[in-house]
Amino acid sequence: MGTEGGPASGYFGAVRRGWSLRCPRCGQGKLFRGLLRMEPRCGACGFQFERGPGYFLGSTYINYGLTAGFTTVTYVVSHFGFGVSNRVLVPILFTFCAIFPLVFFRYARSLWLSLDCYFDRTGAEEELSGETRGSPEAKD
Repeated sequence: MGTEGGPASGYFGAVRRGWSLRCPRCGQGKLFRGLLRMEPRCGACGFQFERGPGYFLGSTYINYGLTAGFTTVTYVVSHFGFGVSNRVLVPILFTFCAIFPLVFFRYARSLWLSLDCYFDRTGAEEELSGETRGSPEAKD
């Protein structure tokens, strides 16, 4: 689906690279070296994963949106559809809301980076060449 040596050629290719926690550019290098620690660069193509402050704020929106959406749908279906009481639902959904964002953290970041590289191919190529937008090196 994606072309080797460049960002994924299609939306679903970008999403696939995001779900696999691989480099959004080449699809080979791993994004994380530990549970929560990102690699600074791709080991295969050298693409820079770490970006400026606030860049990964969008991944928080992905994480929050999925958590809130799943919790809301589960509550409505369980409570109003199956008659499950709040005494049962609230502790379960509270636990889910505490654990899921931690588990999904890596995937939210990876999806954010992959989709950004898909929609902003020029910025992805600039990151590869070291010419980051807004960096002091790019202005010299």
